[in-house]
Amino acid sequence: MLDIGRIKKYLKQPTRVSTNYTPRPLQEIMHARLKRFNVIVCHRRFGKTVFSVNELLDQGLRNQRKYPIYAYIAPTYGQAERIAWAMLKAHTKDLPGCEYNEAKLRCVIPRPHLGDHITIYLLGAENPDSIRGMGLDGVILDEFAQFDPTVWGQVVRPALADKQGFAIFIGTPKGQNHFYDIYQTGIKNKDQGWFTAVYKASQTGVLPQEELDALRNEMSEEEYEQEMECSFQAALIGAYWGKEMARAEADKRIGKVPHDPALLVDTAWDLGISDSTAVWFTQQYRQEIRVIDYMEVSGIGLPEITKKLKEGHRNLYNYRDFHWPHDGAARDLSTGKSREESMRDLGVRVRIAPKHDVADSIHAARLLISKCHFDAEKCDRGIAALKNYQRKYDAKLKIFQDKPLHDWSSHGADAFRLLAMALKPGEDRQNRQMPTKCLSDYDVFKR
Repeated sequence: MLDIGRIKKYLKQPTRVSTNYTPRPLQEIMHARLKRFNVIVCHRRFGKTVFSVNELLDQGLRNQRKYPIYAYIAPTYGQAERIAWAMLKAHTKDLPGCEYNEAKLRCVIPRPHLGDHITIYLLGAENPDSIRGMGLDGVILDEFAQFDPTVWGQVVRPALADKQGFAIFIGTPKGQNHFYDIYQTGIKNKDQGWFTAVYKASQTGVLPQEELDALRNEMSEEEYEQEMECSFQAALIGAYWGKEMARAEADKRIGKVPHDPALLVDTAWDLGISDSTAVWFTQQYRQEIRVIDYMEVSGIGLPEITKKLKEGHRNLYNYRDFHWPHDGAARDLSTGKSREESMRDLGVRVRIAPKHDVADSIHAARLLISKCHFDAEKCDRGIAALKNYQRKYDAKLKIFQDKPLHDWSSHGADAFRLLAMALKPGEDRQNRQMPTKCLSDYDVFKR
């Protein structure tokens, strides 16, 4: 606990304390122009983290609410520690009585004149449960393009509600994913409490021209446009199916794809234990694959997942095959049953696929996408996963590895890889329970 009495003796007279931060001209303009919701797209080495940390400090020191709480969220907890923890301590070290919890990445700044303190947390978006339940006065979402897109809507936004806290999305583009979407939201709502800005390396003057020229020579055109010129149009570097999904959009194969009761529904799964379970729902008509739905759930067991297959609009589906990956046949040591057997007990019969080579299934998925029509609304998260599924990058060797990066997009992508190996375009998927003849008493010869 903070000893407020001990701290007060240092503050008997007004004291001027520096946070050792002098903003650059563009940073100073940003501090002045911020609104409640802010989307800032900036190039590498712009100084976004130092800007973000000091904005949290300034907001906290000015906040008259009791015990304000702020959070800086990076894509992973490790990144938050590496990028911002030392910086936060450097800019608060001269504040009297400031305390740090190294294990929890928590900074507590006492305010003896108000009889309370400010709390700043550093968190990782890969563990949304660490954020749930917090009431936040403000939050920084650093490199939001690398987040699971549900972290904002399902976790962070509700945490800001009761205090009407602010949010700053800041980072560099990674294709037209959820960071692009939130940027477009900011543009559309600029008169309703949103601020947006784009800071390109060719315009800011932060890096000298000779350095930019060297970077352009050493990086691919896509890398330079994305990382230094903040281009959302540049192809996502390392994406497996970026071109195929872009072609699907250009061909207008992402839109409204209604469920057809005359066709059976196949599903393909990626099974999660400690993380998410993803399910694709498809219908086939000749060579056409209609991707009508996508479901991703976490924290629930097979009985609850099975129940969701018969809830709402999914209750109308007439299911045919439930395609599962090979690990569905593995037995649980606690029960002695496999998950396949557990599903059979629930009245659902599944098909266990053999273990496939990752490269083969990625190639099969690439071919399958060209035959797919996606429902944009029901498959929104799944489509985002397909766009963002990418190769793992080795920063030390500066090459892309042959294996995929495991992140939030992996669940939907792995389920789609299984779908690509299981489906055979052209197979008959008609619902034989539907009537094939129309019975009528109408006589065309009678007037």
